[in-house]
Amino acid sequence: MMMSPIELLRRRLTAWILASRREGGAFPGRSDRIKNARIIVINPLGEALSHYSQALVCHLTDAGVESEVVSITEPSRSGKSRFKWLMDYFAVLVSVGKRTRKRHSREIVLVTWPVLGFLDLVIVKILCGSTGMIVYHDPRPLVRSAGSSRAVAGLVRLVGKRPRALVHSKEAAQAMCNLGFSFGLTMVPHPILPTGAVNEPTRDYGIGARHCVRVLGQYKEDRDVDLLRVLAEQLGKKYHFEIVGRGWPPVTGWKVDARFVSEDELDELIATSGAIIIPYKRFYQSGIAIRALEKAVPIVGRAQTNLRDLYGPRSRLLVEEDGKTRGVTVEAWVSAIEFALEHGRAESVLAAKLFHEDAARGWASLVR
Repeated sequence: MMMSPIELLRRRLTAWILASRREGGAFPGRSDRIKNARIIVINPLGEALSHYSQALVCHLTDAGVESEVVSITEPSRSGKSRFKWLMDYFAVLVSVGKRTRKRHSREIVLVTWPVLGFLDLVIVKILCGSTGMIVYHDPRPLVRSAGSSRAVAGLVRLVGKRPRALVHSKEAAQAMCNLGFSFGLTMVPHPILPTGAVNEPTRDYGIGARHCVRVLGQYKEDRDVDLLRVLAEQLGKKYHFEIVGRGWPPVTGWKVDARFVSEDELDELIATSGAIIIPYKRFYQSGIAIRALEKAVPIVGRAQTNLRDLYGPRSRLLVEEDGKTRGVTVEAWVSAIEFALEHGRAESVLAAKLFHEDAARGWASLVR
């Protein structure tokens, strides 16, 4: 009779606790190593992070590292329950763990998204060994996430020799350190594909030659909707404003298409944008910004975010806070949008090249 992933996890946890008591808290297994490894990329968000996985594999290949990707489609796309998704995730970890836990195995797990927040550091360790890696995109998630509370973080910190936690920005690294996860924390640039041919926006909206300014991606509470309304009031006669993403409410002055779009359609929407606005008040990194950079589409957003890692702190595409009010003026946003539509493509081409080189060096250094 085949053992369920939950039962296997329970038995492994029990064995680990007993072994830890015998060995003074040490986890029985291999020492932390990554040199000459073969990376098994487990992507629990098969749809949302498919582009991310593709770019990641390209970096690993360029670094001379073998890899394979195992993807699980998330409930919002598969139609399955969250429980079934969780069971599929456990089953993949169990299957892969049979390979990674073998003596002298050179295979290492890299999980692209923590399904259960900080608990994944324990679950992956038990099922796959302590040499794995988990990417923490949002240490303080913008949407509700199981296992991401400070209390859970405190319990997980008690576990020694955890898999390595990876982050993509200084802001995310600081958030992880604030939660006590500084040990074993590694910052590596967000994966990015090399810039291809630059496509000028060609879509006809029936509004003459006006450029299209877009916001792309799922609605979250940290989206600055008030700012978007004001920008449409200021620039609505000059440009076409459009929002495409699941869960968005109506926004005055913007054409809102509140739905999930396929990868191919998202590529089209990015490539045919004159500029893309990142209207978050707080975020650690933006996959949309990375994908826009790949197509040399200028991005406009706050300078006090990781966008400065893409363009540099003095870019005119980024909006600085006012020194007196500690806020961002509408005039600054207007100026940045107009600069993006007139001159942003040339700056984006250079920024994409430099960031791709930096990301390639970062991932090569990690896996070598």
